[in-house]
Amino acid sequence: MNWSLLLLDLVPLLVFVVVDSFGNTRRAVLWALGVAGLELVWEYAYFGEIDEFSIASTLLILIFGGLALRYNNALFIKCKPVVLSAFTALALLITWGLGKPLLVTAMARYGPALPAQVQQLAQQPRMQQLLARATLYLGVGFLLHGAVVAWAALRLGNWGWLLTRSLGAYLMIFLALWLASR
Repeated sequence: MNWSLLLLDLVPLLVFVVVDSFGNTRRAVLWALGVAGLELVWEYAYFGEIDEFSIASTLLILIFGGLALRYNNALFIKCKPVVLSAFTALALLITWGLGKPLLVTAMARYGPALPAQVQQLAQQPRMQQLLARATLYLGVGFLLHGAVVAWAALRLGNWGWLLTRSLGAYLMIFLALWLASR
């Protein structure tokens, strides 16, 4: 997954918060849906393909945005990152539990596209252990992040929720990887 795509996942929700701060939830949801669609077009134009993460993220925005429009309740769109965190956590934790950690598998699959030095490093037993441990720690981290974002959606305003969702995710990833490396 491309790190720029993680940042792009934030843009529709940022647009939602900005437009919603002017007091029109319906318009905010429609803008977020439009921006999500434009991101897919941009990603295809720039990368020549649309990755699974972007498709899943946009699909969740469509589902939860549709629910927000149907029931005129912004809480639905705020649940999108909660669900995405839960799915990510489940994928990481299930693969770790099955003895096939997702990060180890991903490195084996996508490693050949990396520079030769990185490929050699990735094959070392210590790196394989680190990737396996990072799979577990990130899985737990995403579960916690989803719970905190759900709490923020219920208890904080739009800006507090967005800050928890965005900076909270990067902080959680940093802490999980730091702990895994210890």
